[in-house]
Amino acid sequence: MRLGPQIKSALLAAVLGVGLCNALLSSGLAAEPAVTAKKTQPFEMIRSLQTLQEQIAQGNSHAMKAQRTLLADMDDMFLKVPADLWQEPRNARAAVVHLLSGGHPRVMRHLLALEPFPAIDRRLMEASLAYVEGREEDMLELLKDIDPLELPPSLGGHVALVKAAPYIRSEPAKAMELLQVASLLMPGTLVEEAALRREVFVAGMMADVDRFRVLSIRYLRRFRSSVYAGDFRRRFALALDTLGFVKSEDKFALLDPVLHEFDADSRRGLYLRLARSALLAGHLKVARKATGGALSLAVAGTKEHEILKIYLAATRLDPEMITANRDLLWSVDLRILSDEDRAVLDGVYVVLNSVRHFPEPPENVIGEFNVASTMADPAQRDWITADMELAEVLLNRSEQTLRSMGDKDER
Repeated sequence: MRLGPQIKSALLAAVLGVGLCNALLSSGLAAEPAVTAKKTQPFEMIRSLQTLQEQIAQGNSHAMKAQRTLLADMDDMFLKVPADLWQEPRNARAAVVHLLSGGHPRVMRHLLALEPFPAIDRRLMEASLAYVEGREEDMLELLKDIDPLELPPSLGGHVALVKAAPYIRSEPAKAMELLQVASLLMPGTLVEEAALRREVFVAGMMADVDRFRVLSIRYLRRFRSSVYAGDFRRRFALALDTLGFVKSEDKFALLDPVLHEFDADSRRGLYLRLARSALLAGHLKVARKATGGALSLAVAGTKEHEILKIYLAATRLDPEMITANRDLLWSVDLRILSDEDRAVLDGVYVVLNSVRHFPEPPENVIGEFNVASTMADPAQRDWITADMELAEVLLNRSEQTLRSMGDKDER
C-alpha cells in the first residue's frame, strides 16, 4: 500500500520534525513517484535516507518505520529513473548505497542490465548484489582490489563495513581494521554505529581486554540510545563470559567503569550475570562485589532481589556469619524461584550446615582422634601386606613394653 501525498507529508512531519520534513519535501520524497531530472535524483534521495538513518542511530524508532516506507518508494522510483541519470557518478554510487542500506536487489539487477552501464566500477555493483544474496566469497573476490579509503566516504564506509563481515571469524584482526575504516569514513551515522558494535564483538573474540573496554565506552557514549543497542548489550554480555573478568578482583575493577556507562536496569542485569559466573567458578571475592553492585540497584520483593540474597549468603560462609546467613536465607521467598535457583539455594544450605557441624565420617573410617580405640577389627584381612603385618607386630611389642614400664612405675 502506498501513502498519498498529504498522509505521507504528515507522517514525515510527525516523525522527524518540520526541518527534516521540509528537506524531504524539497527533494520530492513526499510527492508521487514520478521522477524527472528536475525534481528528484537518486543521490538526493540517498541523502534523505541517511538523515533518517542518523535518527535511527540516536534511537528514533519512528524513523525506523519511515525508513522502510522510504526504501520501498525508492525501489519503485529507481526502476523508473531515466537511464541517462545513471551516468551521473553520484547517482550510480547512490544505487550501491541504496542496496546496502536495505533496498531491493531487483533494482541492482535492473541497473546491471542497462546500456550504457552506470558511471561506476561494475565490481562495486556486482559485489553489493553478491553481499545481500549471501555470496560472501564472490563479494570478497570482487572487492579484493578496491580500497574503501579511495572511494567517496559515503560509499567507502559501506564498502568497508560489508567487506569486514566475512573476516570477523576467520581473520578478526583484518576485520577490526576494516571496521575502523568504516567508523572513520562515516562518523555519527548508522554505519559507524554498526561498525562499533561489531568492533566490540571482535575485540572480545581476540581477548583484547583494553580495546574491548575502550570500544564499549565509546559505543555507549555515542549510541546508547540506538535502535540496535539491544544487540550491543547482548554481545557485550557474551563477551564478559569469555574475557575472564570474574577471575580476579583486579580484572573486575577494570570492568567497573564500563558498567557505569549502562543504564541502571542493564547494569543490574550485568552485575547479576557476573555474580553468578563468579560464584559458580568459586571466585567469592568477585562474586561478593558483583552481588553488592546488583543489590544496590535491585528492587525488594522481585525475583532478582531474592536470588541476590542467596548469592550474598554464598559469598560469606564464615563461622561468624552463620546466624546472619541463616536469617537471610530464611527470608528468601521460595515461591518465586526457578528450579535452577532452588538448586543453588540447596547447595548453599549444604555448605552452611557443613560449617556448623563437623562432618560425620563413614563407617570404619577415623574421623575423630578418639575413635581408634573403639573401632572393630576389619572382617577381612587379605588386604594386609607383609610389611603391614611386621609393623603391627612391632606396634604390639611397643605397646606391651610401655604397659610393663607403666606397671613398674606404679609399684
